[in-house]
Amino acid sequence: MGGFVSPIFASMPSNDPQGLSRRQFLGTTARWMLATGVVAQLPWLSGCGGGGGEARALPTSAWDDLARGFSGTVLRPGAAGFDLAAQPNNLRYNDRRPLGIARCLTVEDVQKSILWSRQNGLPLVARSGGHSYAGFSTTEGLMIDVSQMNGVGFNEAGQAVTGGGARNRDVFDALANTGMAVTHGRCYGVGVAGLVLGGGIGFDMRKHGLTCDHLVETTMVTASGEILKLSETENKELFWACRGAGGGNYGIHTSFTFEPYAVSTAVAFNLTWETRLEEVLAALLPALEAAPDEFGAKLSVIPARPGTSDKIRINLLGQHFGTVTEFRDILASVYAIAAPSEEVDDLPYWPAQKKLTEEGGPEYYHERSRFVEQSFSEAALDTIWAGVRNWPGTSEGASFKVFQSGGAVNRRSPNDMAFVHRSALYVMSVAVLWSEHDSVDLLRQNLNWQDEFYDAMRPFTGPGAYQNFIDPSLDDWQQAYYGENFSRLVAAKRAVDPDNVFHYAQSIPV
Repeated sequence: MGGFVSPIFASMPSNDPQGLSRRQFLGTTARWMLATGVVAQLPWLSGCGGGGGEARALPTSAWDDLARGFSGTVLRPGAAGFDLAAQPNNLRYNDRRPLGIARCLTVEDVQKSILWSRQNGLPLVARSGGHSYAGFSTTEGLMIDVSQMNGVGFNEAGQAVTGGGARNRDVFDALANTGMAVTHGRCYGVGVAGLVLGGGIGFDMRKHGLTCDHLVETTMVTASGEILKLSETENKELFWACRGAGGGNYGIHTSFTFEPYAVSTAVAFNLTWETRLEEVLAALLPALEAAPDEFGAKLSVIPARPGTSDKIRINLLGQHFGTVTEFRDILASVYAIAAPSEEVDDLPYWPAQKKLTEEGGPEYYHERSRFVEQSFSEAALDTIWAGVRNWPGTSEGASFKVFQSGGAVNRRSPNDMAFVHRSALYVMSVAVLWSEHDSVDLLRQNLNWQDEFYDAMRPFTGPGAYQNFIDPSLDDWQQAYYGENFSRLVAAKRAVDPDNVFHYAQSIPV
């Protein structure tokens, strides 16, 4: 990959793997303990982690063997930092705990962890950012945690190189003063690995493409312990597969190399409407579809919590590579109906990104997605409003969202790489969040509401679902995530992991 110009690529260990303070951790742990009863009474919400197979207790001597010569740290239950390192972003899967966590600092640590796990008959799972929506980066065996391999820098060719455990916050910090970028998410804690391996949507994607469209090389450790470089010239079929298959399928990735693009300024916007909402939505969607590729946004319709003074709201969050005047021209037809409360800032690119970010959990949630390939009809709009108005409510929230797609995303062919979704206008989702204060009955009502809303929208969507919004309740996931590329992904799996070492409920099968 060439020599590194930036010293920040070196591993930067942290005692805070989830980006939480001790007080925040104790709070989320308490919430988990209170909510465990709710999760246990809805079985599909728990036990969905990765690294399937029954874990068996091992003697202390076996764990000592793993720790011997290990550059990182091997954590066992009860050790300082274990609970925080084991915690997933989606707290509903926090009841699934590993027997041990191998917190790796080097490629050799990853290699040793895989081989040790197999030799001892222990299921394994890879953990980078821990943001699997379905908890598939949890296990009852060995968690191989690369979050400490989080450096970001540039090689001699000017390409951006990240460690396998880098997160969005690491990318933001490292690229902030470089005038360069790669399509990224907006949640600070999301891992680059999960983002790129499942596609990688973000506000830049209509102008510049998905995160996986910029990947030029990755290093991966296989189930047999082999260290492979994947690119267009080495291990080409695996490189094809890793750009869209999703994380945890073929091996554990220890670095990623991206071709970045130059950036200068962006108009960051956050708009909220509370009046004439049906008219606003009917005007806003065509405005988004007519917008140039320089414009990228997420539109949310947010239900009102029953029994409160809350109002239904429409929120538009995003950016425009252009001027404020251009931005206002794009949305002129919507502003003519009702003026939103707004925050609009013309800023250097990276400060603009920070305006659009959030930490993103940990919290309890379930999200269901679909790709939308045609404009929403009047019947579709009626269905959206019926769904939003029927929300039974939780102590946290819910939303109907669409993320703009198209532009550069759709200028690729569906089989250029594993990411098959190259004809959509939007990624649609229906999301619900809850807490320990919500009863089992209320949670059941919300999940039924979500399913009914989701099913009601199916006639207005395409067949695809976004693999990075991985959905344990999706029964047609093979076709929904991968479409025509599924059989080729299976063939790649059989070639590199014939024993199906890397597996979970929705992993690529052999």
